[in-house]
Amino acid sequence: MYNRLWPRWVPFAVTLPLTALFIAMVVTRGVKSLTPWIILVVDAIALIVLAILDPEVTIETHKVLLDGRLVPVRRPIVGFKRCEREVGVTGGYEVRVDGFRYEEAYFRI
Repeated sequence: MYNRLWPRWVPFAVTLPLTALFIAMVVTRGVKSLTPWIILVVDAIALIVLAILDPEVTIETHKVLLDGRLVPVRRPIVGFKRCEREVGVTGGYEVRVDGFRYEEAYFRI
């Protein structure tokens, strides 16, 4: 499993001011101005990047274990090696209490 690099409030601290600025630009300059749309695109890109880097955003698949059991597996999209942590007796390879097996991220940085 992976720890998050930043506190949970950081995505809100990034996107709320950008959203408020977008609304303010639409009110003051109008929808035909390019400025609010640039701010909206930056806001969307920030949300997408923060979501991809969040270790709690996972892709769920299934895997067949050696004993023939089919178990659901969760893997983060991006994981930072320095934020990895082992859990459980075998380092996280057993099925957890929530019914999922957690594996390494697709992209390890």
